[in-house]
Amino acid sequence: MKSIGTLALAGALSVMTFADALAQEHEKQLVVYASHPSEMVDHFTKDFGDKHGIKVTTVKAGTGELLNRIRAERGRPAGDIMWGGFSDTGSSAPDLFDVYRSKNMANVEPKMVDPAGFNTPFGASTMVIMYNKKLVSAEQAPKTWADLAKPEWKGKVVHADPSKSSSALGALTTWLQIYGKGDAAWKLVEDMTRNQNIVLRSALVFQQVGRGEYPVGVTYEEGAFNYVLAGNAGIVYPTDGTLLQPEGMFIVKGAPNPKAARLFADYLLTVDAQTQLAEKFPGRRPTVKGVKTHPEMLSPDKFKVIDYDENWAAQNRKEILDKMQQIIIKTQN
Repeated sequence: MKSIGTLALAGALSVMTFADALAQEHEKQLVVYASHPSEMVDHFTKDFGDKHGIKVTTVKAGTGELLNRIRAERGRPAGDIMWGGFSDTGSSAPDLFDVYRSKNMANVEPKMVDPAGFNTPFGASTMVIMYNKKLVSAEQAPKTWADLAKPEWKGKVVHADPSKSSSALGALTTWLQIYGKGDAAWKLVEDMTRNQNIVLRSALVFQQVGRGEYPVGVTYEEGAFNYVLAGNAGIVYPTDGTLLQPEGMFIVKGAPNPKAARLFADYLLTVDAQTQLAEKFPGRRPTVKGVKTHPEMLSPDKFKVIDYDENWAAQNRKEILDKMQQIIIKTQN
C-alpha cells in the first residue's frame, strides 16, 4: 500500500505535469516583429515552426516603426520578439526588452556577444557604399564616406531615413564616430545628406541602385552583395572605416510567449541555422565559430573595421535621431 506521502508526491507531480502541459500548449505560438528582408524572415520562421511545432506569426516593418509599436504596447505586449536593428538597439531601450543569454552563446565569436545581454547575435553586418557598374566605374566610385559630400555626387546618392532604418542609423553613428562626434562631424553629415535622396525603407536603396535609378547608395552589405553576384553592382568598403556589428534579435519584456521566444533565440544560434544563413542568404555573416561566409565575400581583415562604440550609440540614440531629422528637413527639397 502506498504511503500518504507517496500519494501526495504523485498528486503534486500530476499537477505539475498538467500545469507544464498547459504552459507548453500556450507556447505553441510565437509573434515575431521583423525588419529584416521578408525572404529571410519567412525562411527561418517557417523552418523553426516546422521543427518545433510552433505557429509563427510575423509583423514586418522598419526598425523604427516596430520600436514605436513595442513602446506603445508596453504593459500589454502583442509581440514576443523584435528581430531587427543592430546590437545596440536593445540596450538603447532596456525598458522594452529582456536580457537573455542563450545556451548556444558559448559557440558565438566573443566579439559578437552583447555585454549587456539583450541581443541574440544571429548575424553580423557592415555598411558599405554600393555603386551601379553601368553608371559608375570602380575608379570613379567614392572611396571614403566623406567623398559623398563632394559636389559631383549632388542628387546621385540614395540613403534611408535613420529614424526608419536601423542600417541607416548604423551608417550615421559610424560617420559620427569616425569624424569625431562633434560639430565638424555633424557639418560633414549635413553636407553628405544635402547630396542624398532620403527614402523611407532600407531595401529601396539597393533596389534603386541595382536598377540604375541612382548611381550610388549607402546600404548594408547583404543588400548590395546580391547585386554584386548578379554583375550589376560593385561594393566600396570605405577606406576611412566602417562598422562590423552583430544584428539584433531581442525578446520583448513581458512577451506573451516567452518560452517560445527563448527557443527561437536558441535556434538562431545553432550550426544548422547559421549554415543556412551563409548558404541561402549570401552577404550575411554568421556569428557562430567555424561557419564560413560566402566565398566571394571580403574577409574583415581586408577592410578597415572601426572600434565601434556601442554604448555611446545606445545612450545617444534619441539625440542623434532628433538632430538628423532636423538635417533632413533642412536639406531635402
